[in-house]
Amino acid sequence: MQERITDSVLYQHLQFDGKRRSLDWLRMAYTAYARLRPFRKTRKVNKDYAYNKQLSDQRIWMDGRYISKIEYMNRMGLPTITFNMLGKNKRVIQGQYRNTDVAPVCHAVDPREKKEADIWSELLKQNMKLNRRSERDAKNFEEFLISGLPGYKVSFAHRNGKTDVWQDRVNPNMVFFPFTLADDLQDVKFIGMLHEFDFGKILSLFSHSPADDTRLYDIYQHCNSDEYLASTLSTDRKTYDISATDFFSTSEYGKYRVIELWTLECRKAYFVDDPWEPNGYYVPYTQAEKARLDKINADRKQSNIKMSADGINPMTDEDGNIMYFVTPKLFEEKNLIKYEYKVEEYWYFRYMTPDGYILEEGVTPYWNGNESLHPFVFKPYPFIDGEIHSHVEEMRPAQDYLDYYVIQLDFYMRNAAKGVMMVDESSISDMQSFEEMCDQFIRSNGVVVYTSKNGAKKPEIELAGTIPGGFDYFINLAKSMSEDVSGAQASLQGKKESSNMSGVLMAQLTQQAATSLSDMMGTYNDFLEQVAIKTVKFMKCCYRGVKCVDICGEQIEVDMAAISDVDTNISISQNANTATYRALNTDLVLKLALENRMPLKAAFEAADIPGGERIIQILDKYEQQAAEQQQASMLAQQQQAAAQQVAQQKQAAAIA
Repeated sequence: MQERITDSVLYQHLQFDGKRRSLDWLRMAYTAYARLRPFRKTRKVNKDYAYNKQLSDQRIWMDGRYISKIEYMNRMGLPTITFNMLGKNKRVIQGQYRNTDVAPVCHAVDPREKKEADIWSELLKQNMKLNRRSERDAKNFEEFLISGLPGYKVSFAHRNGKTDVWQDRVNPNMVFFPFTLADDLQDVKFIGMLHEFDFGKILSLFSHSPADDTRLYDIYQHCNSDEYLASTLSTDRKTYDISATDFFSTSEYGKYRVIELWTLECRKAYFVDDPWEPNGYYVPYTQAEKARLDKINADRKQSNIKMSADGINPMTDEDGNIMYFVTPKLFEEKNLIKYEYKVEEYWYFRYMTPDGYILEEGVTPYWNGNESLHPFVFKPYPFIDGEIHSHVEEMRPAQDYLDYYVIQLDFYMRNAAKGVMMVDESSISDMQSFEEMCDQFIRSNGVVVYTSKNGAKKPEIELAGTIPGGFDYFINLAKSMSEDVSGAQASLQGKKESSNMSGVLMAQLTQQAATSLSDMMGTYNDFLEQVAIKTVKFMKCCYRGVKCVDICGEQIEVDMAAISDVDTNISISQNANTATYRALNTDLVLKLALENRMPLKAAFEAADIPGGERIIQILDKYEQQAAEQQQASMLAQQQQAAAQQVAQQKQAAAIA
């Protein structure tokens, strides 16, 4: 009974027969995924607004059912006219993010380890370049604006002929987690995502023998039966038709669903407080581990005893008492290991099929010292009481307001062009009813049929003489409201409110507009910082052997075991690899070269100048030619000196 309480994985394994044992976990994952249905629906609406498809989601009542505004306007023979102000503001903010290029930097907690921290910064920089993070971060920022939930999955794997740490963007439609109030999801008990793999990918990930190939084929042949899934798993339709994403089945034929689930489990352990180690840690709760700790304490006690010259017998005082270097009580307080029974929490992963089979499971392979890690990093924003309200969602009312007046203006212009048709009741023909006459009148190519029998008058058209004012005011008001709500004001877009505006005032307004976005930018930078922290932890856990690091243009081999224990802090700062920093660096080194405080070649190597490599090659060529000429001149001088010496010797011999 005690084992079932303290070992959560063992307890859950006892509930199943070992073949189809993940139904409880599958049900838990499905419930969490279904709970996020409103978020996925809101994300889809936000995405439609961002890409000028907002009218496809707005419904009106007509003919006994709800239809979209686009369908209504098509029925009326009218074009769909919208002004995508929201998408424009989104692009402005994205441009502002790209202009403020930032990068993570590692700092050593111990100043004496600054060199090792710089190596970690370079390793992180190389890894970000490998993962094309500059572009991925920009696309994740767009997701941040649309849904408010950017995400990365960090993993250590072999891809494209290279084994390294990888960061993959996570589609918010595919993730699930329980209800939480923590703004960085740090208190969740489980987290996971849905995958859509082809069968070859499934074999490459989960097959470890020919027998596994057959087993996986049998499992997914059963899972891919649409009749089976429809009858047993997808009956309540809670997750049906949300951006074509279903929990149990894939949206593309030929793909297979895999559910990845990470759960926070617990197990019995000893918590060890070792004075010789900077942090406490857990060890397995076994007799062998307890005996090992007791032996370490015994050896440390023995090291406190003064030994005689033979190294075997302890030294004693006049009274025959054993002599110690330090008082035993004080030594035990400062040096002996203390351990106690605790329950340790750790992350456990499972890859499951839609009908409950576990493809692979195990304890997380990612550990940072004694810290257990899962691979996901998310940053919901803003996250209030478990709700996410993105920037685009906040902008939607302003877009609706503008669309309303644009469509109203279009309606008025079209009605004003045709005017109002006045119909004599006796002119209504048997060939066309009054409702049909109205329908034909509003069409651009409509034909109105009437009768003139019994002296009936033909329909008459009354045209409006002028367009009422106010439309331009309300449209400009909607634009102004949009800028105020979004923070993407005209100055941030490079526009002047008037032609005589001074440059100083323009700079002040631009700074104020950028300040209004600082909270959003700061939150996203914090997300990038968390990704960098987890990436470095994965590197420390997974990197082995020797790595080549480019330090100031020089390739240095680094033993990863020697720097894996370096304690680092990570911060987000302005990226030094931007055009502004490169220009400042180029100006500095060229100035030093002109002042003869730096060799010209070294200046071109340090500066970022177009065609700099060609200039360096030319300098190398002239240096080589100058060296050859100097060597030839020295050789000629040596030959001349040797000839003079021979002549002098001959002259001296003749005199003798």
